[in-house]
This record gives sequence, structure tokens and C-alpha cells, in this order.
Amino acid sequence: MIAIGGLLLGAWLVVAMTGARQEAPAVTCRVEGDADRRVYVLDKDGDRWRLSFRSEETGDAWVRLALPGAAPEVSGKRVRLSYRNANGGRQIDLDVGPSRSSLDVWVDYGLDVNIEPDLDPRVDLMTTDGPLAGISCAVAVDP
Repeated sequence: MIAIGGLLLGAWLVVAMTGARQEAPAVTCRVEGDADRRVYVLDKDGDRWRLSFRSEETGDAWVRLALPGAAPEVSGKRVRLSYRNANGGRQIDLDVGPSRSSLDVWVDYGLDVNIEPDLDPRVDLMTTDGPLAGISCAVAVDP
């Protein structure tokens, strides 16, 4: 390998030829023992984070909530997000780690439809009514 400007040419060629790059993680959380079978997914849609949700009530349809300006802290298999939008209609606290995870979501469609006119009214279903501790979460990075 040849060192160029402090970088190894061989390593650079591997990245350039394979297109390898750092991917944003996707966090999937399922509420354990939940009759409503709630599933939450935090992932990136292009350059913007979003929270997606489905349940028995939504069937196979995902309800999506954009999180403009969100900046989750990612360290290995640990992901933390504390998010509040300017008008207070979207509040998400997510802490996912290898040994314990928690999720607290509060969404108010009435407040946020003024900001996002195409907002799905079912976003209110995402609300957890306090922190969920009985959840099983997985952090994955797409290859």
C-alpha cells in the first residue's frame, strides 16, 4: 500500500471501488406483549430523519413523521434521540442500547398540521402515553 497525504491508497481504492460508506442506522422497536402490535422505526429518508409507526389499527400501512433537524447520537449499537420541534407538537425520547431500551413519543396532529398540511392524522396513534420500557429494539445498518 502506498501512503498519500496521510491516507493509505489501498484503503482509499477499496472504498472508491466498492462504494462503501458510513450508513445511517435504522432502529426498529417492537412493544413486547402488546395487543396492538406496535412497531416504531427511526431511520433516514434521504438526508432527513423520520419516525415510522404501524400497529394493529394501521394494518400494513406505515404512518410517517418527519423529524426536521433531528440529530440522533449513534455509537455502535447504542442510539439516543431527544427531539422536540419548535411548536412542541412532536416530542420523541429514544434510548436504545444492548441491555435496555426505552421510547417515549408524544405527537399532536392538531398542532403539527398547521406546519405540515399533508400530515397523516393517524400520527396521534404514535403517542406512547409515557415511556415504554417493555420494548425490544434492534439497530441495523444497511450494507
